[in-house]
Amino acid sequence: MSRKTAFSLKWIKSFWMIMFCMVSGIAAGLYVPELAHAVSRFGDLYLSFLKMCVIPIMMTAIISSIGSLLIQSGAMKMIVRMCLVYTLALVFCGLLGLSLGGIGRPGAGLPEESKHVLGAIVYDLSADTSSLSDEKPQGVFSFLLNMIPSNIFTALTENNTLQILFFSVIVGVAVGMMRTSQGEDVLKIADVLFGAFQKVISWSMYALPFALFCMMAGQFATLNMDILPAMMKLIMMFYISSVILIVLSVVIMAVTLRKPVRVILSALKDTLILAFGTRNSIATVPTCMDALSMKLQQDSRIVQLVVPLGMIMCRYSMVLVYTLGITFTVQLYEFEFTLSQWIVVLAGAVVISIAGAGSPGVVSIGMLAIIAGMLGLPSEVTIILLLAMNPIIDPIITAANVSIQCLTTSILSARKENYDHYQTVNEPGQVEV
Repeated sequence: MSRKTAFSLKWIKSFWMIMFCMVSGIAAGLYVPELAHAVSRFGDLYLSFLKMCVIPIMMTAIISSIGSLLIQSGAMKMIVRMCLVYTLALVFCGLLGLSLGGIGRPGAGLPEESKHVLGAIVYDLSADTSSLSDEKPQGVFSFLLNMIPSNIFTALTENNTLQILFFSVIVGVAVGMMRTSQGEDVLKIADVLFGAFQKVISWSMYALPFALFCMMAGQFATLNMDILPAMMKLIMMFYISSVILIVLSVVIMAVTLRKPVRVILSALKDTLILAFGTRNSIATVPTCMDALSMKLQQDSRIVQLVVPLGMIMCRYSMVLVYTLGITFTVQLYEFEFTLSQWIVVLAGAVVISIAGAGSPGVVSIGMLAIIAGMLGLPSEVTIILLLAMNPIIDPIITAANVSIQCLTTSILSARKENYDHYQTVNEPGQVEV
């Protein structure tokens, strides 16, 4: 006779408990900043713990999925599909940012009081962000050079996700091309390690509500509230565009997966909340893979490949930042752009968002100057204002970024019967290209 536990701890991870802790953290940050600063360190500890687990999960998932893909199915066909889906999603985010920027006109008609407030903010922050102006735009060769680690252990120590990604892809391809029993053993070991760290992540979810309280308290304790009324239109554009992306992602997933919207929302709930609270897309990789492969029954091999790659390389949130930021600058300085110039903005936003993969948030926002420089726009004021309002917009655009990642993964993930078909069509050891 089995003995049942007298109580359950699932209520700790419930939606209402998480929302209560987030709201309490916001209130603590606004009204009790001393307490907020004290507890924010615990939020940093939790985020560091998540990152510690995410890197092994990312490495083992990519090695295992790429190796299995090369052994069992058409690798080239999947690569072409990934490039197509990623490009369409990035372009759509750019078009959405440009459209809402043109409709809402966040940089036009600012009252004199708002201009004075913005001027004071720019003056206060200009000294802290002066190093951004010294950053030189990196070319294609510099990007490739930064992507290849000279020492993988140094990349792991510095948490350089782009270099870790490149190393994992190379190892996965090499193991997959071995086509030996030893290669399959390596993939099995990677699967075991992946499952072990996934289990550790599931344990850490019990501390998520308290960690979100600490993180939200720390974020709002350092928030510059003066920027809210002055930049309200631009902030609203970011929130409206992000909500549109989240809603569209959920609806399209419901249609393509033939599941009710409430099922999709229930599956993605923890991932979106974690994205909003931590403001870190990489930290959501384990919960995102669990939601897609376990709760929504997508093919785990494709999910383990596409989610880490997409989180690092395709930064849909930065495309929004670049397009809305340039639109704000054009309207603030009363420039008149032609259609060809707007196409340059769109293409530049997509390319720069990919080129900045692995860069810190401050550097990524500073890369707006590359697009502005191609068009002869002044960018210093916009960059400083985006940095000032980043704590306000970062939670929602991170949630939007993760939702688009879930959508693209669900589109790329083959159904179970299709995946089994690939396995039967390709003979063992045969690689379809």
